Formats: sequence, C-alpha cells, structure tokens
Amino acid sequence: MRDEIDKTLPLRRRTAKAFVPGHITGLFRIYDEEANPLQRGSTGAGFSVQMGTTTTVEVVESTISKILVDYNDVRIEGPVTRTVTQRLLDETSESYTIHVKHHSDLPIGVGFGASGAGALGTAYALGHIFSDEFDNQTLAQFAHVAEVENQSGLGDVIAQTVGGFEIRTRPGAPGIGAIHNIPCDSDLKVVLAGGTGLDTRKVLTNPEHRSRINRVGDNLVSMIIDSPEIDTFITCAQRFAFSVGLANERIKQTLNELKEVGFERTGMVMLGNSIFCFCERDEISQVSTLISRNWNANEIFVTQLDTEGGRLL
Repeated sequence: MRDEIDKTLPLRRRTAKAFVPGHITGLFRIYDEEANPLQRGSTGAGFSVQMGTTTTVEVVESTISKILVDYNDVRIEGPVTRTVTQRLLDETSESYTIHVKHHSDLPIGVGFGASGAGALGTAYALGHIFSDEFDNQTLAQFAHVAEVENQSGLGDVIAQTVGGFEIRTRPGAPGIGAIHNIPCDSDLKVVLAGGTGLDTRKVLTNPEHRSRINRVGDNLVSMIIDSPEIDTFITCAQRFAFSVGLANERIKQTLNELKEVGFERTGMVMLGNSIFCFCERDEISQVSTLISRNWNANEIFVTQLDTEGGRLL
C-alpha cells in the first residue's frame, strides 16, 4: 500500500528505504581483468548476517544536482554510495538534491560488507524512486560496478542480493556471475570481532597478495564447489587464511584460543583484520568472553545468518 501511495506523489520530494545484510567472505579468487566492470568480480564463499545497513534515500527537485551521504548521522564522502547515486542520476534528465542516509550496525573497514550494503541499499531505494523500469537485478548491477570501480569489493553485492550461506561459482555482477546457496540452519549464531587496518584496495592491487590469493583460492574454491557444506567452508576458509598470510598476531592468537576449548567453526574475515566464530545460543557468552581477551567490547558483535538478502522496506 505504501508503494502505491508513494507512486502517486509528484517527485518534488520522495523517500524510499532499503535494508541490506552484512556479508562475511571466508575465501575468494580475484577476477578483475575484464574491461567491462560487470564481468569483473570474484569466486569464493561466505555468508550474510542480520547485522546490516538500513538506507533511506530522500530525493528533492532542485535547480542543480547535489548528493549528500551520511553514515550513522555523520556526513561522509561515501565514494561508493556517491558513484551509485550519480550513475542513477545520470539516467534521468532532471536535477535533484539526493540525501542518502545509512544507519548501520556495520563498522567501516573491517570486512563486514559495509560498502556493498550501502551501495546495494542506495541502488534499491533510489531506483525505486526514479523508475519502475529498473528491476532489482539491474539496480544491483549499479551497486556491483560502483564497488568494483572504487576497488572496495568484488563479491559482496551479488552475495548480499540473496543472503544465506553462498558459493560464488562464476565471477561478475548479479545476472552475470553465478551463485549457489549452501543449506544451513538460519538460527545458527555467529560472533564477529572486527578490526581495521587491512585495506581492501591495497590488497587487491598488490601483485604479491593477488598472486598468492589466486593460487590458493583456485584450489579451495574448487574444493567447496565439489563439497558444498558448512564444514567444508570452515576448512577452506581456515586454509585460505593460513596460506595467504594476511592474519596478524591478534587474529592467530584468538583463533588458536577458540580452537583449544573446542570452537572449531572459526576463521578470518576477508578482507579485514577480523574473525568469525559459529556457535550455539548457549555458547555465545563463552565465545564472547574468550574473544574479549584480545578485542575491545565495542569490536565484538553477536548476530546470526540473514537468509533474505537485500530488500526494500
């Protein structure tokens, strides 16, 4: 009903809202040499979480176009969000002031998919305002291209469109890349610990890192495609983190301490100085306490799988 009412309003001032889950990558392989950014991306595997970003977009008719981006009520440059917004604005022939407001549980720069969530939420909400001609797949492609061009991610957006535990079997934007879900218990709890300091752009453009990631990723992505199960994902993610050599001492120590007391479903988040640990509801307190030996309380998050993916609200 809300959509029907909105569509009858003039475009002098319109708003729309979308939610996109966070996304955790456990392993990946880079494919970014195609000239067309829609063809670039990654293969790999990961999962979406209920921690996420709610994006509200307000569009007001104006004499000149202007884009404003806020993240948790703080004005930011927001290059990925700005790229999505400008590309959709270019599809129109009018001028607007567009205010994008992200309210998010996701810290920026720790590998929890904040950039992809903001991009996809912006695309869904703004596309809904501008035109019924854009379907969700087309809008998600705008978000994917923005991520790729800003070198802030390669596979988050396509995963965030579907949610759940996923394997990305062919690189590329939604509608071009291929993705398959791994059956899982949607009530499975996951404790995350997020730290900054591992810059996605620097890793993706470093020849040594790229070579190691792709060499290791080729074998492990094939392994999980052949055995699409959560335990295979955990095994592959742990081997990937160990082999590519991006884990710092805090990550290594925390993962070892968790394993020592029986928490095996753990791994490093790609790309971030961050970790994940799957556990049962009655184990959350113990896992959080163990992680807090090496992480501040405001760096630790408890969540669970999101199986819906990004959607309009």
